[in-house]
Amino acid sequence: MGFSNRQEGNFITILGGRFCIRVSQDTQGAVTRINKVGKTVHEIFHDSFTGKLVGIKIQDGEYGKSWIFSFKDGGEVYHLQLSYSNSFATALLKMLPNVDLTKEMKVSPSTREVDGKNKSSLFINQDGQALKHAYTRDNPNGLPGLEQVTVKGQLVWDDTKQLEFLHNMVATTIIPKLEGVEVPQAPVTSTQNSSEKDYDNFGKTPEEINPEDIPF
Repeated sequence: MGFSNRQEGNFITILGGRFCIRVSQDTQGAVTRINKVGKTVHEIFHDSFTGKLVGIKIQDGEYGKSWIFSFKDGGEVYHLQLSYSNSFATALLKMLPNVDLTKEMKVSPSTREVDGKNKSSLFINQDGQALKHAYTRDNPNGLPGLEQVTVKGQLVWDDTKQLEFLHNMVATTIIPKLEGVEVPQAPVTSTQNSSEKDYDNFGKTPEEINPEDIPF
């Protein structure tokens, strides 16, 4: 993956549609900013990374649940941290059944504005081919759709059943095939917790979600 001066357990997050990793202040190319909790951080950004998936874990933290996807590149292990209910994570989970887990994959995030609204996704390439979702609108393969529920008097979309399905799929069909890796506790001030949550479908009213996003 080529990251240098890695800190905080080699954790990668997504910020502004690019992969982000915390580094020391003297790292060449580092960008300095003050995050939402008032802490000065130094980060480098990448459009993609390549590695072999070796572990998946769910962690509970100060900001709620996170998926931790662990990738190995040579002798290094990197941990991609995404919110449990997150468009990037959901896209990755839907492609996992089509991934050759014995090979490396190239992972790339995308965030773009469509009709004034942010749309985010994540793409996987193997052997020069872009992988497709194993669960689609036309072929859901058992994946439940989003449900409309009422929260504080407002009708919103709920992805609880969909995430339960994907969680069970990962636990029963994906994790047993991985070599496994120890995952350190994720940093409590991870960038994805403070910014990427804006892309979640949960909590949005039916009018705020592009019809193409429903139910997948």
